[in-house]
Amino acid sequence: MVEVVKRQLGWSKRLVAAWIFGTAIATAQTDTSQAARPTVDGLPIPKIWTDAALADWATPVAGLQVPPGHFSEADYYAAPVDDLRTYPVYHPAREPKGYREWMQAQGPQPLIEPEKLATKADWIAAGERVFEQLDTAITRTDDAAALAHFSNAKAFDAARDEHHDVVTKDGVVLEYRWVVERDGRLKLSLSSCASCHTHRMADGSVLRGAPSNFDVAPTVATRTLLAGFDPQPPLKKGATFWQFFGVPWRADDLHAKWKNAPDEIFAAFDALDDGGPVGSTFNRFNGSPYFTTRMADLIGVGQRRYLDATGTHVNRGPEDIARYAILVEFADNAVFGPHRFITERNTQLKNRPSDAAAYALGLYLTSLEHVASPHPLDANARDGQSVFEQEGCAQCHPAPLYTSNELFRVADFEPNPRDPATDRLHISDYKIDTDPGLALQTRKGTGYYRVPTLRGLWYRELLEHLGSIATLEEWFDRARLEPDYVPKGWRGPGVKQRAVPGHEYGLDLSDEERAALIAFLRTL
Repeated sequence: MVEVVKRQLGWSKRLVAAWIFGTAIATAQTDTSQAARPTVDGLPIPKIWTDAALADWATPVAGLQVPPGHFSEADYYAAPVDDLRTYPVYHPAREPKGYREWMQAQGPQPLIEPEKLATKADWIAAGERVFEQLDTAITRTDDAAALAHFSNAKAFDAARDEHHDVVTKDGVVLEYRWVVERDGRLKLSLSSCASCHTHRMADGSVLRGAPSNFDVAPTVATRTLLAGFDPQPPLKKGATFWQFFGVPWRADDLHAKWKNAPDEIFAAFDALDDGGPVGSTFNRFNGSPYFTTRMADLIGVGQRRYLDATGTHVNRGPEDIARYAILVEFADNAVFGPHRFITERNTQLKNRPSDAAAYALGLYLTSLEHVASPHPLDANARDGQSVFEQEGCAQCHPAPLYTSNELFRVADFEPNPRDPATDRLHISDYKIDTDPGLALQTRKGTGYYRVPTLRGLWYRELLEHLGSIATLEEWFDRARLEPDYVPKGWRGPGVKQRAVPGHEYGLDLSDEERAALIAFLRTL
């Protein structure tokens, strides 16, 4: 079920520090971090990437007991700014007449105009534009074959399906953007924030901030767009894999065997089906194909104390959310204590957004509030609410956020109690015994999992931090604890069956209680 393109995207495009293997394509722009700073309701916007803010932002990495490294403030602000407006890509049969000529006639335009923004509402609206329009600049291309793919409706439709190159009810093809470069050339690009955090609903509308459920089709256009991720200088596939995922401080690192593997040997592993639904999970940089990442839900993110499934970074406000967006798209330098995974040639920051664009994005994401569920709080759901309370679910998932905003410590992990970075964490007294792989055997591993919110379960298509579970009915089925269980979500490379351990709460309910509890959870 998993096409080659999904595996490629799993290593590169999907929130995988798109700058790593690229060549510099941006030219310097005026940056509000160096000029007079714009204001929000009369107060200057904050400087986003500062050494002081970074110093106590990240959680220590399990096995190293030090937080991951970051680009210094000086190195970050030395990089050129790339803030260009982008435009929707339409299905070839629904593209407005003269659309491409109109875009090109506009010339290169700024992503936002901070000098025109005054109130917080202005900035949030600008942040929505950043969310929608920010593209992965390294993928920009005006290759004739790539552009032609979006000009031939018959060929375009032949290459897509319900999960690839999906089209909204307005005719917009999600995942792609048009951009007019500074030299006036119209180019095709891949979407950044919106591609992973926009959910296409059944009626063709979109829910912004929710986990994506689509991916790009494996076409000539995709191959051309992804060419920007090719390593420079070229590396064997196994070596690239190890740079992305290796954990050398672990003696049992699952990724180490591929470091020097010949391409033909590695290709067999690369071709393995992982069982994951298209567009809903990805093998993110510093993560692992063995312990994949479920697409994050950003709705309500402003109310969460920690970012990332493993609580890799604290959330102190819009600046931290902006910082995290910068980290995953532009500025992950892959430094972990003494370990450096990318050569010096490739760790120079290629480009970055302006502070104004980043802060606007942080304000917008912070403003995203939970969407009312279409499922009614009827008599059955009210019975489920009683089950929720009687079973003690609210101990970890109290209303109104339905999360305690704490971290669960995984089995066999002992934090350093004398470390100030550990002392300031909010750690739950409960144990849930879920699979510890992501939390211990990856560079995203902190030894913890963040207590998730139960709000929005009605639109999420995968549950559990790996996305192993596809429905609430499956989550409350005791059969998932057995080694011969076949998860209906992500399984793992070449894995046919495995247990989905942990969180045994609610597994012993009667059929009626379970159905009522599920009905209640879907109302949140």
